Amino acid sequence: MVNWIKREHTKNQVNESGKRVRKGEHTDQDISVIENHRASHSYVLNTFQSTLRNRARGKQITFGQRLKRMPTILDKLQRQEGMKLARMHDIAGCRLIFRTESELHAFRNSLHEARMKHTLHNGPKGDKYDYIKRPKASGYRGIHDVYEYDVNSETGTHWNGLLIELQYRTRYQHAWATAVEVADLTTSNRIKFDDAQSEYRDFFKLASEIIARGFEGKTSCFPEMSDRELMVKFRWVNHRLGLMDKFKHLATVQAPKRFKKNTILQFAINPKTSKRSLDVESYDSVVVALKRYAELEAKADEYVDVVLVQAANRESMREAFKNYFSDTKEFSRYINKGMEKLAIKVLNTQMVEGT
Repeated sequence: MVNWIKREHTKNQVNESGKRVRKGEHTDQDISVIENHRASHSYVLNTFQSTLRNRARGKQITFGQRLKRMPTILDKLQRQEGMKLARMHDIAGCRLIFRTESELHAFRNSLHEARMKHTLHNGPKGDKYDYIKRPKASGYRGIHDVYEYDVNSETGTHWNGLLIELQYRTRYQHAWATAVEVADLTTSNRIKFDDAQSEYRDFFKLASEIIARGFEGKTSCFPEMSDRELMVKFRWVNHRLGLMDKFKHLATVQAPKRFKKNTILQFAINPKTSKRSLDVESYDSVVVALKRYAELEAKADEYVDVVLVQAANRESMREAFKNYFSDTKEFSRYINKGMEKLAIKVLNTQMVEGT
C-alpha cells in the first residue's frame, strides 16, 4: 500500500511561504513547506489519472501526467505578482492528446457530464481556459480544465481543496508546444514564458498560424494576416534563425528500454560543447520517486531540467513528453506541409483573380 504524502501546512502557511519567496526573504523552512505542498498533490494526481485512463480506454488518446518542477513553481511566483501559492492550479497536471478537435471535445464533454463531486473552476461560461477558441498571443492553443479535489471519504479528505489542471490538445497543437519547449531547452530561451528574443517569439506565433490554417481549418494569433504575408514573414524569420534546419538535424533521444510507471527524466546540456544528454530513472513507488526527484532538483543547475512523469507505458511517456527526447519531427512535417497548402491556396487565388 502506498503511503501518500499528506499536507502538513494550512493554505495560509503555504501562501505566506510563497509570499516570502516572491520577496526574496524565504528560509529553508519556506522551501520545505512548498515542497510538501507540491508533493501532496501526488495523491490527487493519481486519483484523476485513474479516472481519466478508464474513460480513455479503447480510444486513441495519448495520456501523461506530471508534477510541476520546483524551480518552475518558484519562477511563477516571481513572475506573477499577487499569485497565491495555494491557488496555483497547475502544480499537478494531466495531459491528453487527441487525433482531432472533435474527439477532444467529445471526451471533455463526457467528462463534464460525469457525476464527479470535484469542483470545476472554469469561469461562469465554462471556457475560461479555452485557448482553442481564444488562442494565446504566443500562439499556444489547447484547452485546460481546473478541478478542485473534493471527496467525502475519510481517506481522501486529507487532500480536499488541492487543485489539478487537465490539458487537452490535438496532435497538431501538441507538436507546436513540443517544438517550443525543445527550442527553450536547446537555445537557452524562455519562449514558453514569453521571455525570449522577439524573432524566436515571432517564429512560433507564425508557426502556430500555419498549423492552425493548414490542418485544423482555424486561425491562431494572426487571424487577419493573409496567407501570402504569413508565408513571407515565416520564411524571413526562419532564414534569420535557421530553426527549421536546426530541428532537422537535431538528434532524437531514444526512449529507455526499461520502464516503470514513475519516471524521472533529467535533460542536460553541456554549456561548452552544447552536447545534450538524457538520464532516465524509473521507480515502482511514487513516494520513492518523489524523494529522488527532490534530490536531483536540489543539485540541478541552469543547464539541467528535471521532471517526474507518469505514464501507462514507454510509448505514451515518449509521446506526451517528447520535448525531453528532442523530438520535433511532427512539428517540422506539419510546417512543411502547411506551407505547401498555403502556397497552393495563394496560387489558386491568383489564378482566379487573373481570370
